[in-house]
Amino acid sequence: MVWEEQSSHRQVAMHVRTSVEAEDAGASASLRSLLLRQENALLLNHQALLSAGFRITTQAQAPTVSSSKPAAARRQVPSSRGRLRAVEDVGSEE
Repeated sequence: MVWEEQSSHRQVAMHVRTSVEAEDAGASASLRSLLLRQENALLLNHQALLSAGFRITTQAQAPTVSSSKPAAARRQVPSSRGRLRAVEDVGSEE
């Protein structure tokens, strides 16, 4: 996390306290404004991350392959008996 790299533990703790105070029904507009500034400083919103040069992406999903029966049969692992036929007989003397 960026906070750990920059040793921002105290700023994160202050943001948490401000967030709890700002949730009160009687919270002032200046307190809520402070909360928004803290969010920007701690890179807690999309725009702050973009302006700081972070690239925001979603994980790419692996493409799904729909295959026909012949293609699936070719990919099938041979049976154990079939694998044994491919191995040379090392221990036999001829």
